[in-house]
Amino acid sequence: MLPLLRKWIHRIRLTLRSESSSPRRTLWVTVAVGVWAAIMMLPTPEALGMQGHLALALVVAACILFATEAVPLPAIGLLIPVYQVVVGGMDTGDVTNWMMSNALLFLMGTLMLVAALTSRGIDKLIALFILSRVGTNVYAVVFGIIAISALLAGFMSDAAAALMLAPVLGMISIVRDSHEGSITNLTKLLIFSVGFGAIVGSPYTPAGGARNVIMLDYMQKLGGENVSFYEWTLYMFPFTVAMVVALTFLLPRIFPPEVTDLSTAVQSLRMEVAERPFGVDQKVILAVFGVTIALWLIVGDLYGIGIIAIGAAALLLALGTVEWRDYQSDVDWGVLIIYIGAISLGGYTAETGAASWVANSFLGLVDGVGLEGGNSMVLLIAGLITTMTSTMSAGATTSVMGPIVIEIGLQTGIPVIVIGLATALASSFGFMLIVSTPGNAIIYASGYLRASDFIKTGFWAMLCSFAVFLLMLVVYWPLLI
Repeated sequence: MLPLLRKWIHRIRLTLRSESSSPRRTLWVTVAVGVWAAIMMLPTPEALGMQGHLALALVVAACILFATEAVPLPAIGLLIPVYQVVVGGMDTGDVTNWMMSNALLFLMGTLMLVAALTSRGIDKLIALFILSRVGTNVYAVVFGIIAISALLAGFMSDAAAALMLAPVLGMISIVRDSHEGSITNLTKLLIFSVGFGAIVGSPYTPAGGARNVIMLDYMQKLGGENVSFYEWTLYMFPFTVAMVVALTFLLPRIFPPEVTDLSTAVQSLRMEVAERPFGVDQKVILAVFGVTIALWLIVGDLYGIGIIAIGAAALLLALGTVEWRDYQSDVDWGVLIIYIGAISLGGYTAETGAASWVANSFLGLVDGVGLEGGNSMVLLIAGLITTMTSTMSAGATTSVMGPIVIEIGLQTGIPVIVIGLATALASSFGFMLIVSTPGNAIIYASGYLRASDFIKTGFWAMLCSFAVFLLMLVVYWPLLI
């Protein structure tokens, strides 16, 4: 009996580890459905309600499918709103309102802008500009990309920063042409340098994302704590600096580059850029791109960054600098469908009360084990925030949890600035899933990454982030209070 059990377990392990086998996919779909059914068979808590129960089961099942890619990811994105209407009984108008959000318009517009840059060769021009300043050693290039991406993300969303650095990936095709062997690791290394650099840079100023602004407002209105732009940066900037260094060492170890000297690629890049004249179309695209970034910073709150992004993409079409077939061929529309489902899922969990129920249950559990405050409470809250922000937008997570954590701080004596900044920081740890942040969706749209790459890389990036956060919480922040 025991040998048969071991043999059966061994077969399951081999199936789960297989990247593309049909049995593997069937098994993971079965697991997701089984977990959903098991959750639904549990008694429905009165505070949760049936709608919240259905939402909670969907979140868990969707996370399994997103992480394992048991079915094509766009299919998951499409099935989520179908579930909400057919199974959840939600109004179709409410579901479509969640789907067509400002975040979706922003992602659509930014992917179109990236397509405009690459279709006219500007990606290679920007890549050459950066390489000429950081050198040709791959580790120096990785550091330069991470640092620049992080610096930019402090004054715009992480998605916007990833968008600006996305053209650097234009060097990948050049390296591939000049290198005989595979450069899979190098490709993933450069892509994650762009995306994760933007993530770790977004917390260091209030302007780095909606979650920062939301939390700043909560700290002032609910906690009576006025935090200036300077104070926020003083508290948060060491995290970004430490994580830029950490990622510079971490990412090359996860993806050891096949090529360490990019000088041959740089020479080829110079020749390719020289052969393609920098004409009127390129100048117009760069001008529109620059104006778009300026508008995001100046009037983004007034008009919405999504409207500005798609307006810029439409303007390039109207001016004739790009053609619609450029958008058709170069934009990964599947990524947009994935994100439609993710945004809808976030709205669903908030509307049905599932998110609030999870938060309150967590806090009740914490209270039950006797944690009345202090750093342990802050760390536990940060862990919950990180979990929630993987399936909801960071802004939605902060909106739901902000008032709760501020009240916890007031009741337990934890300084409002500490628990507020910890919440904002933890909501930025969206490393592990494609749908965690728009920036992840943008780098996934490159076509070189799998969902498993995000889990593998994001797990270690998240551990590093928590380690740096713990040091700041225990050592650095007490010096400033």
